[in-house]
Amino acid sequence: MPGKSRRTSWNDDEDVFEPLPTYMELAMAAAVAHETPTAPQRPRLPGLSIIEKLVAVGIVCLAFYGMALIGCGLFLKAEAKRTGFVTQRMMSAELQYADFDTRFPPRVTN
Repeated sequence: MPGKSRRTSWNDDEDVFEPLPTYMELAMAAAVAHETPTAPQRPRLPGLSIIEKLVAVGIVCLAFYGMALIGCGLFLKAEAKRTGFVTQRMMSAELQYADFDTRFPPRVTN
């Protein structure tokens, strides 16, 4: 087997280089890379039957509905409190300017 000469130049490794791949070859390589078989999906909530899963979903839905009702109740309470403050100030202003003498018609204030 003949030995390689010690003399090197830029032409020595000419046979090592190959032409660059085309776009089609790159696309095919990318498609093959993505064709790996997917792992089988694990069932959610393993060990539970369909009925038990439906019951769990129903419980979660009821919990969310209860939280929505609590939120609506808190909103109504806050709105009633705010309206009470406004009404209280209006009533005190009306009582301040009220004319309790029944001999004269009431004065209209806007």
